[in-house]
Amino acid sequence: MIWKTLFGLLMALSFTFIFKMVIFFDYHKTLWNHRPGKCHIVKGIEHGSEDMQTTQSGLTFITSGFNAVFSGPGFQEYYKKNNAKGRIMLFNMEKPEYGVKELRIIGENFNHRDFFPHGISVLEDKGTVLLFVVVHRAEEDTVEKFEFLEKTLELKHFKTYTGTLVHILNDVVATGPDTFYTTDYAYYRNSLGHLLEGMIGFHFGHILYYDGKEFEIVSEATYFPNGIAGSNDGKLVYVVSSLGKMLLVYKREENNRLTKVNNIEIDTFPDNPMVDPTTGDVLLGCQPIGHKGLQHVSNPVNPGVSQVLVVHMDKTGVNMTGVTELFSDDLELYGSSSATLYKNRMLIGTVCHKTMYCEVNTL
Repeated sequence: MIWKTLFGLLMALSFTFIFKMVIFFDYHKTLWNHRPGKCHIVKGIEHGSEDMQTTQSGLTFITSGFNAVFSGPGFQEYYKKNNAKGRIMLFNMEKPEYGVKELRIIGENFNHRDFFPHGISVLEDKGTVLLFVVVHRAEEDTVEKFEFLEKTLELKHFKTYTGTLVHILNDVVATGPDTFYTTDYAYYRNSLGHLLEGMIGFHFGHILYYDGKEFEIVSEATYFPNGIAGSNDGKLVYVVSSLGKMLLVYKREENNRLTKVNNIEIDTFPDNPMVDPTTGDVLLGCQPIGHKGLQHVSNPVNPGVSQVLVVHMDKTGVNMTGVTELFSDDLELYGSSSATLYKNRMLIGTVCHKTMYCEVNTL
């Protein structure tokens, strides 16, 4: 009798787990393709535009060629076969017809050999445009600081930031010329450990702050903290928990520590947040069907799906008042990871696919 009970309990647990996985990876979902206006693929980017940020004048800086030691063998084989490389690109939202241009990186001490850019933050400081870029390297992850030289379309390398608290970085948001928050996404640097960390649900991630001298942990342990952005008034920090399917809202304290003030559940896999400079709403690049997203990032030959959400925030910036699905597509754009709005124009980036430009007529 006891064996029948144990068998029944085991079967119930197994079916419960399978059901949860079916729901979690969105096998029950149907995607409806729609766009906010006319859209087209931007020529010149074939291997990802993982993150991007737009200046007040419409210059959009894009990281392309994402790769990392924790990426699986299928991804690594695709990357090598297609001779993909890490690049930082420039797109002018005021002149979209000009397309993208690759920015040349200069600097005596800069390591070009294993340059795989990921998250990016732009700081406009007294007429100077500074870029802070998360870079995955073979031995360690770093944040690299550059100055944009507009006349020559070059990035002048200034400084490399890393430390013992750094494991796997994902994104960065600058708070000053030498200070920033960055998401320490996960602990394990190999693909198997990275997979198990995600599947078991370990909370090994943190948000780090660099105060001009050193890194410090400024948040509680977090489940895969991914993209990060600051509110327009600088009082809040928005962080995406990609595998947690959440947008986390933090209040900045005087000592730069972060206090969580809201968890916003989102029924999709969000990647990078972008704060609209006019409305304060949060724009999210997402992958709405988990199993297709996983197949795509495991091997980019597999098609993925894309989605852009606008999370409308109240005047405090803490509470969500509604969500608009601005874009959804599985025909041309695979694996969306970021989006930026400028006037009535939108640029959508992907982890390892192409980039799309859209006219926005529905907001």
